[in-house]
Amino acid sequence: MTRKQHLEAFDQMLKDITDSDLPFGGKVVVFGGDFRQVLPVVRKGTREEQVQSSLVYSYLWSTLTKFRLIENMRAKLDPAFSNYVLEVGNGMPPNTVNEMIKIPHQMLIPYVEEKISVDQLIEDVFNNLIDFSNNISTMMNRAILTPKNDFVDEINTLLINRFPGEAQRYYSYDETIDVSEQPVMEDLLHKLTPNGLPPHELILKKNCPIMLLRNINASEGLCNGTRLICRGFDRNIIDAEIAVGHYIGKRVFIPRIPFLPNVDENTGFPFKRTQFPIRLSFAMTINKSQGQTLDYVGIYLPQPVFSHGQLYVALSRAQTSSTVKILIRPVSSQKLAKNYTKNIVFTELLELSRLSL
Repeated sequence: MTRKQHLEAFDQMLKDITDSDLPFGGKVVVFGGDFRQVLPVVRKGTREEQVQSSLVYSYLWSTLTKFRLIENMRAKLDPAFSNYVLEVGNGMPPNTVNEMIKIPHQMLIPYVEEKISVDQLIEDVFNNLIDFSNNISTMMNRAILTPKNDFVDEINTLLINRFPGEAQRYYSYDETIDVSEQPVMEDLLHKLTPNGLPPHELILKKNCPIMLLRNINASEGLCNGTRLICRGFDRNIIDAEIAVGHYIGKRVFIPRIPFLPNVDENTGFPFKRTQFPIRLSFAMTINKSQGQTLDYVGIYLPQPVFSHGQLYVALSRAQTSSTVKILIRPVSSQKLAKNYTKNIVFTELLELSRLSL
């Protein structure tokens, strides 16, 4: 998921240091990644444009690597599940036909009615929320994954309301860049949650799980995507504990910071939001989960996935088929709709990346 500009800057830096025009200054560089995952391109465009934009990574790899790892390292203990996940990632017939794939019965939560089915998904993933604070290490390695931020917010709101304890509410300060627009636009800004920004109203409870949305201090383990536990609250500081990774158990203090959304991510006018750089992490987007390993994965699909590799990424967070539960909201009344869902794979990109290695 590294941006193209980062690789180009690194390439240029090594060329300058070594005084060489060879790629990366002639130094051996190893990149790790998987083209079956979500494309490392964040842009609008046609399928062909996205594929072509992504090929720069394939070309970089072709000059540096002559081997490929095609084994699912997370699911080594469940070979059948490992093979199934790789087949999902490859998107080839007979498993994927016309971008549709059948979900195995043992992974599926039958869709009965929205509330009943969502409650069943939550019960399967989290069991008993009351025990969360007494069993944090286990509960933090469970999450519900879903394609869009709107669905993430729905699940997180539902779960924080069920979570034991007294709620603490923090409201953002939203301001337009053009001061004259502030009185007119302020209420509208409160309703917006552009991609990568915390919500205007942040509802937290002691011992609830949260995720960091910005790189604050990488040397202290505070990176975008770090999962933490709320331990205490103050007006402008949140006391939290890092829950995963090398810095697990470390207590940190998180301040409010200003956010400037990308122009493409809002309604067309620039504004600034000052809020804590966190959001609840009972649920997260599939894209945000990339790179994480979870003990239990719930996949909530009120709408089908919409991007290359999303279903593959969601499934490959788990280690065995018994630790995955999928809830599909049927898009039609047909029987097949209940256990089939979209699996979008740009097979032409996968083929080109293989040829380049």
